[in-house]
Amino acid sequence: MLASRTFTVILMSLMFNANRQAAGFSGPGDRSQSNAANMASPYVPVESWIYPAFELLAAKGYVQSAFFNLRPWTRLDCARLLEEADDLTADEPVSDDVAKTLRALRLEFASELRRRAGGRNVEFRIESIDQRITSISGRPLTDGYHFAESHVDDYGRPFGQGVNLYSGMSVRATAGPFAAYVRGEIQRVPSAPVPNASAQQQIAAADFTPAAASGLPSNFLRGRLLDANISYAFANNQLTFGKQTLWWGPARSGSTLFSNNAEPITMLRYDRVRPFKLPGFLNLLGPIRAQLLVGRLDGAQYIHTDHQTFGTPGVALGNQPWIHGEKVTFEPTPNFQFGVSRTVLFGGQGAPVTTSTFLRSVFSVGTGDEENDPGDRRVAFDAEYRIPGLRECLTGYIDTFTEDEPFPLNYAKRSVWISGFALRCVPRVPHLTIRAEGLVSPHRDEFPGYYYFNVHYLSGYTNNRQLIGSWIGREGYGEQMWATWQVSPRSSLEVSGRSMNSSSEFLHGGYVRDFRATADIALSSEWQLRLEDQAEWWRFPLLSPQPQRNNELTLQLSYKPMGRTK
Repeated sequence: MLASRTFTVILMSLMFNANRQAAGFSGPGDRSQSNAANMASPYVPVESWIYPAFELLAAKGYVQSAFFNLRPWTRLDCARLLEEADDLTADEPVSDDVAKTLRALRLEFASELRRRAGGRNVEFRIESIDQRITSISGRPLTDGYHFAESHVDDYGRPFGQGVNLYSGMSVRATAGPFAAYVRGEIQRVPSAPVPNASAQQQIAAADFTPAAASGLPSNFLRGRLLDANISYAFANNQLTFGKQTLWWGPARSGSTLFSNNAEPITMLRYDRVRPFKLPGFLNLLGPIRAQLLVGRLDGAQYIHTDHQTFGTPGVALGNQPWIHGEKVTFEPTPNFQFGVSRTVLFGGQGAPVTTSTFLRSVFSVGTGDEENDPGDRRVAFDAEYRIPGLRECLTGYIDTFTEDEPFPLNYAKRSVWISGFALRCVPRVPHLTIRAEGLVSPHRDEFPGYYYFNVHYLSGYTNNRQLIGSWIGREGYGEQMWATWQVSPRSSLEVSGRSMNSSSEFLHGGYVRDFRATADIALSSEWQLRLEDQAEWWRFPLLSPQPQRNNELTLQLSYKPMGRTK
């Protein structure tokens, strides 16, 4: 793992030099940097409409310092990007869709624009009140760690056959260098089926555990915090503590290392919220953003340490594993970005967290023995490129990670891959975007289900029993496609399809196919309606000898007292 150690040292050096020698990146839209450098700001949820809006502006060349593989963004940084777009469109005519997008973003971030112009950073606001109903007829899939899930990239919300209710509210506040964000829900979920005794025996064998770990909890009424955190800002840096969602990749189907597929992790995160440049020849790397984090997982049921396995099905370990991660993203040109990231699970039952064990997990170069285990390490690489000659129309990207190898590009056949494209210029259909992605986790000779798994951390790369990374899982391949008609910046119509096949060498394999139609409509400046219908077909022999089908209908009504427009 020499490359991992080198990457960590380089990242720390970058941050040291960025804060000492390059106090900030000067570019379009930086009219009031000195006023905003020490203002904290809440983060915009990763599913927000603002990210596709900025993707449109970036494709047109009006935003040149947005890092789409490192989300979420703070609201103040969104205002900075909007100022950048305003500067680059000031002296030229723009299309109708660009003009509407700029107007919607100005209204969304009106208070942040005033703060960057010298206003006080004081706010308390209800961001959204949401009521969601998801009705599922037929048996859904609920175990993405071993098989697949009917709902993915949904903050780890549990679900079951029948009527699922989610009543939520989000609130944000700022006060000078401090900010807070709270998003909570009351969840009512019916019961989910449990695999039979034979299936549980084979699951336990695949996980090297004495009994099968329990899947997602169900049949309850409970309150739950999703993102809930406080932040402190200084010199264009932000420290945030609490439950946080991360999205570390350019793909829409999810990042290989961090997505919102699992419930947000409780962590302390450092974020360089504003891009910086390094001096001298390193300036060729372009604007840079970086994040560091250390957190603690929830819901791990098994761990192997001291030559024995600890844990009980359905009972979370009293001493949960820890995680630390680092990501740095470079933009050598406005049309090309690439990022390198790393995560390590460490500590937990039988492995006390000390300065020594933490530093070993950060700087380890070997595999160690059971008593000196450096942790469960993963390294990822992602890149995004706007294709020459079709800059405004076509973007290609990749995201790949490897288990226990120095770097995924050097071990392509031993790494999980996501590759895709976004096509925005469909002939005769100017408001249509087509996006497609392929996902593959090649077979590893060590044992089936090698990815997202570790023989020490037997609950794998999960938080509260769900994969933190991509839904493609431990031994699968598949594809996903979306066709999106953008009616307005906040309204869209979309159809999508997803397919996944799991290797027969891992728990007898299986497949899932689904088709989804979604209408996300701004009814007014404050009311948003989302309707979604998904039909799914699946067969996993360990779960059912016969092919299964289910249908899921979701209705969500949101009140956003923000004075927005369509």
